[in-house]
Amino acid sequence: MDYNSPTTERQQKAVKQARNIFLVLLATGLSIGVIVSIGVIKLMNYFGLTEKTNQMEIIREKIDQ
Repeated sequence: MDYNSPTTERQQKAVKQARNIFLVLLATGLSIGVIVSIGVIKLMNYFGLTEKTNQMEIIREKIDQ
């Protein structure tokens, strides 16, 4: 069965509805992903996880302990 050219009107409506549902779910997922990623970036910045650390200082601190 070729899904690109449905034969009946009912099949055409089903394909159109499935395509619309897929697009809505895709857009919703992308929107949620963008919001969550922005939140994660803000949290990482807040806790200082994006700052570059000097590895030599960290090693010296561990040696001195």
